[in-house]
Amino acid sequence: MFGARRGFADSFRVHSVSLLAAETQRDPTRLEYSDKIILPPSCLEKLAHLEVQYPLMFEVTNPRYVARRLHCGVLEFIAQEGMVYLPFWMMENMHLNEGDIIHLKSASLQKGKFVKLQPQTTDFIKISNPKAVLEQSLRNFSALTKGETFRILYNKKKYDIGVVEVRPEGAPFAPGAPEAVCIIEADVEVDFEAPADYVEPQRPSPQSASPLSASPLSKSPLAGPALGAPVLDGNSSDEEMPDAKPFVGSGFRLDGKPIKPPKAGAKANASLLSGGSTGVSVGISLGAGQTLGGSSSGGGQTLGGGQTLGGGGGQTLGGGGTSSSSGGLGPPPDGFRRLGLAAKEEKKGDDYWASLSGGNKLR
Repeated sequence: MFGARRGFADSFRVHSVSLLAAETQRDPTRLEYSDKIILPPSCLEKLAHLEVQYPLMFEVTNPRYVARRLHCGVLEFIAQEGMVYLPFWMMENMHLNEGDIIHLKSASLQKGKFVKLQPQTTDFIKISNPKAVLEQSLRNFSALTKGETFRILYNKKKYDIGVVEVRPEGAPFAPGAPEAVCIIEADVEVDFEAPADYVEPQRPSPQSASPLSASPLSKSPLAGPALGAPVLDGNSSDEEMPDAKPFVGSGFRLDGKPIKPPKAGAKANASLLSGGSTGVSVGISLGAGQTLGGSSSGGGQTLGGGQTLGGGGGQTLGGGGTSSSSGGLGPPPDGFRRLGLAAKEEKKGDDYWASLSGGNKLR
């Protein structure tokens, strides 16, 4: 039938485009993932005699659910008379079943300037370039209506995209008018909203975060229950305490070879350094009658002609004078090493320079 403004309006019985694809043995992909409908040939004859705007746009309404109106284009005029074929996603949006009655009328839409879309699942944002995929898929669409959810196909997987907001290039929508725009040959800015099933991840509170948890030592197999909790009561000086237990273990070589026993010479040197009873004799002759040196542990130390320091019986300074052993300094403490004269020198003459002549030896 025809409206007063010489627009197209009529009622049809609706069916899915998949049914037409099965009857004509066509690929349903191009028919299903778009917003183009298929009308009977009689509609083309009527539109040729009417004042309609091109490209052809139509408004689809479910008389039992008038709250939802969708806008679409037309693909072909090959349907049976009295029937119209719609993509299945449009039938879902309008709560239509196979064979239901719909109202169809021509519409004039402004070109779109801005649309905000919302993927229904987070799978869409996992695509490497979702914006390019959406731009390629929208080439099969003619119009976008606020509140609808269209469907696209990418890499053999279906994605549902909701239309959250649309804005036209010209004047804003009139009150009560459907918010829909034409996207054919239009420069449309696209914005995305978070997916409908997106859940914001919970961030840990600053109090619960520990700097030790991020340390590489926490991943070490040696750190953990095997070592137990660290003990901080003691310190490194505990090993120097008098009651500290000596090491009773055994050593080993890094190369795996057996440890060789110490040599005999090493034991002798160790006995000398440990302060044993064996004395050390050191003697230096400075000339006739003068000797600087040491003797065995029982002797003293002679400095020059007859001066002796040390000895078991006291201390003598000078030629022949001795002090009583009881009134001396007393015996040295245990473990004290004493240096004495190795052998006694015979007394020389008073004239020291005369002794150097006649074959005297300088010792």
